Amino acid sequence: MLVLRCTQKLLKRIGPPIAHPPASTTALGDWYAQPLAVGHQRYVLLVSERSRLPVLMPGRDVKHLATHFPAALSRVLAGLGVPEDVIARELAEGGEIVIAKTASRSLLGTLNDFSQMLRWQLRDEPEPDPDLTIEAVRLSDTPVGPLGPGWPDEFTLRLLGCEAPGLRRRRSQSY
Repeated sequence: MLVLRCTQKLLKRIGPPIAHPPASTTALGDWYAQPLAVGHQRYVLLVSERSRLPVLMPGRDVKHLATHFPAALSRVLAGLGVPEDVIARELAEGGEIVIAKTASRSLLGTLNDFSQMLRWQLRDEPEPDPDLTIEAVRLSDTPVGPLGPGWPDEFTLRLLGCEAPGLRRRRSQSY
């Protein structure tokens, strides 16, 4: 079971949320989502409740967000170097996806911070259709205060019980 917690703006385009969602059974927890506009391009930014891992998706077909999200998450996890069997396990745990309203102001703050960063990141992108997986992986290397401080990529790997070769260690760094 996976709960996609959408902002009011996104819910207007997707449809009504369920009133009392069950708890997510995935290692990364609930996912928070909001629309993002950069110039004429439309995206949906999603962030994991437990690790603050970002996933960026095209914003054209938001009615089918729940259907397309697992593939986008799979690509971002693979971009972090997560083994295929671990990705398959996380996707299987989140097999049933329900839509709910947001429940955490802290996560909304992270979504807003990431949205601002992405506006600059994508505005500087020379290609009209940037690789959204690369942009999300790049953003996952941003320190996030609510993690204590920490980095979403490292928290994600810890929560999934794996380490990716080549991930830069930040043992003594702080911000």
